Amino acid sequence: MYGPQQGAFSGPKTVRSRAPALLSSAWGTARRWKGRILLAIVDQGAASTANFALTIFYAVYLPLDSFGRYVIVWSISLLIENAQVSLILDSMPAIVSRYGRHSRQRLDVAGTWVVMLYGGISSLLILAIVPIAELWSPYFAMPLLCLAAVNPFQRLYIYLRRLCYIRDRQDAAATASVIYGVTLLGGACTLLLLGRMSVESVVLLWGVANGVAVLTIGLMGVVCFRRPMPATIVWLIRRLWSTGRWLAGAAIGFWITTWGMFPIIAAIAGTEVAGIIRALQNLFTPIVQFNAALNLAILPRVADKVAAGGQHLARSFAIQATVGFTTIVVVYAGLVMLGSHRLLALIYHKPEIVNAAYLLWPLGLAMIIESARQGSSMALLSVNRTRMFFMSRVAGVSVFLIGVLILGHLLGAQGILWANVVAHAVGTGLLLREALSLQRSATSLPVADAALSEPSAGAAKSTA
Repeated sequence: MYGPQQGAFSGPKTVRSRAPALLSSAWGTARRWKGRILLAIVDQGAASTANFALTIFYAVYLPLDSFGRYVIVWSISLLIENAQVSLILDSMPAIVSRYGRHSRQRLDVAGTWVVMLYGGISSLLILAIVPIAELWSPYFAMPLLCLAAVNPFQRLYIYLRRLCYIRDRQDAAATASVIYGVTLLGGACTLLLLGRMSVESVVLLWGVANGVAVLTIGLMGVVCFRRPMPATIVWLIRRLWSTGRWLAGAAIGFWITTWGMFPIIAAIAGTEVAGIIRALQNLFTPIVQFNAALNLAILPRVADKVAAGGQHLARSFAIQATVGFTTIVVVYAGLVMLGSHRLLALIYHKPEIVNAAYLLWPLGLAMIIESARQGSSMALLSVNRTRMFFMSRVAGVSVFLIGVLILGHLLGAQGILWANVVAHAVGTGLLLREALSLQRSATSLPVADAALSEPSAGAAKSTA
C-alpha cells in the first residue's frame, strides 16, 4: 500500500516538475520535423516544378503528335520507375529500421549494386520492345533507344534520393533536386534556342540531369561506391523480393490505371489525344508531388516508430494520414476546377487543350481517390503487410480493363478516364479496409532476424 500511496501523492508534483521538460521535448521534436519536411518540400518541389514546367514547355513547343509520343515514352519510363519503387525503395525503410543499426554501410553499398543491376536489366527489356514498337510506328524506335541509354542513370538517382531520406540527409536530396531541375530547364531552353528540340533530344536530356544529380549526392557523402560483398547483395535481394513481389504486381496495376492509360488512349484515339490528356493531368502534378514529399519525409520515421511501438501505431497513423492527404487534394482540385478554362488558356495557348477542359473532372476525381490510399499504404509498408497492395491493384486493373472495353467503346477517351475513376475507387477501398484491420493492441515488431546472419557471415568471410 505504501508504494502506490506514495506514488499517488508525489504524482502531481512530478507531472508539474516534468511539464517544462515535456514541452521542451515536444518543441524540439516539432522543430526537427519542421526542418525535415521543409527540405523534403524543397526536394520534391524542385523536381516537380521542373517536370511540371517542362510538360507545359513541351506541350507548347512540340507538335501535339510529337508531344503524344513523348508522353508514351515517359509512361514507359514510369513503369520501370514504379517497379523499382515497389521492389526496392518502398521495402528499404523497414529493412533499414530493423537491420541498419549495425549494417548501415553494407546495406547502402548492396542497395546501390542491386539498383545498378536492376537498371541494366530494365534497359535490356527496353531494347527488346523496340522491334515491337516499330510495328506500331517507326517514330518510336529512336526515342526508346535513347531511353535504354539513360535509364540506368534514372534508376540510380531515384535510389540515392530515397537513401537520403532513410539516412536523414534531406539536405543532400534537396540540393541534388535543385541541380536536377535547373539542368532540365536550362537544357530544354538550350535545345529550343538551337532548334534541336525533339523527342529524342528531350529523352537524352533526362540522362544528363540524372547523372549530374547522382554526382551531387555522391559528392555530399551520402553513399560510397565501393566493392560489394556478394553475400550481402544476395541477402538483400531475397529480403526485397520477399516483401516487394506483391508490391511489384501492385505497381504494374498502378501504372496501368494511371500512366498506362496513355498508350491505350493513343491506340484508340491517337497520340494527339494522349498528349492533350497528359497536358490536362499535369495541372494536378503540384499537389501529387507535394503529397509525395510528405510521404518521403514521413515513411522512414513511421517505420521506426512502428518497429518500436507496435501495429496499433500504424493503424492510428493510417486513419489520420488518410484524412490529411485526401483533404489537401480535395481543396487543390476544387480550386483547379473553378478556373479550369482560364487556367488552360493561360498555360498552354492551344485551343485543342482548352476545349478538353471537361475531362478534368474524371482526372481530378481519380487523383482524390488515389490520395485517400496514401496513409494506408504507408501504414501497411511500415509493418511489411504488402500482399493487399497486389490484390487491390489486381481488382482495380480488372475493373479498369472491363471499363475500357465498355466505356471506351461508347465514349472513347472520356470513357477510359471514367473507367479509371472506378478502378481507383475499388483499389483504394480494399487497401483502406486492410489498414483498418491492423491490430489495435500494442504489439512490438521484431528488430532482428536470423536472416541477417547471412550478410554478417559473408562479411566475416570477406574480412578474413
